[in-house]
Amino acid sequence: MSRRDERELLEFGEQLSRYSKVSPRPAFRSQLRSSLLAALVTVEAPRRSPFGWSRVLAFRPVFAAFLVLVLLAAAGGGAAAATSLPGDPAFGLKRTAEDAQVALATDDVARLNTLVTQSDRRLADLETLAARRSAAVGTGTDEYAAAVTRVDAMLNRVAAMPENAQRDLALARASAASADHLARLRALAARLPAAAQRGIQRAIEVQQRVHGKSDVAPGRSGSPITPATPGRGGPPSGVPGRP
Repeated sequence: MSRRDERELLEFGEQLSRYSKVSPRPAFRSQLRSSLLAALVTVEAPRRSPFGWSRVLAFRPVFAAFLVLVLLAAAGGGAAAATSLPGDPAFGLKRTAEDAQVALATDDVARLNTLVTQSDRRLADLETLAARRSAAVGTGTDEYAAAVTRVDAMLNRVAAMPENAQRDLALARASAASADHLARLRALAARLPAAAQRGIQRAIEVQQRVHGKSDVAPGRSGSPITPATPGRGGPPSGVPGRP
């Protein structure tokens, strides 16, 4: 910078120093404040991540069940849960593992097959309890009825699907399992004490409903089994050739 430029800047600074303090008029300040308050302020909402917490939280039951399975394996409790029966302390862990299997199934057809398998286990549990004359027969009956109710709910969804090979095979398997269960339940009812009859009859009624839906679903031919009325000599067996 030349001396001439420095001199001009100094002179300009001296001229500015002669002016009084610059201050806006009160009317202008009031008008500016009103304009700012009346102005609309738009705040852009944050964009949701495709992997946000809402989707993560939707899988909490699956994660929780998976965590239970990991803890069972680490603690060596898996064997006790696998061999447990309704009424045993470890049976709740067994049911948690089964819920995880259903949750991780690929689609409704796979879920129906899984639930039918689980209902097979509950019937086997009930037969074991009855053979042992266990006091937990009532609990076993409730667990079986709950398992069949889950099959019933999934059966409604699968039966409403368009016809395809996988869907028809699942319905055929559910129908065959239901017919087998009905025969075994009626044979079991003949051996159970009077106190357990109400529970076993309720299980038979639930299974009859499942059999009726699976056997007459679109794409399948057949007719639902007519509910049988127990006679004085005990509940009928439901097997052809037997009273």
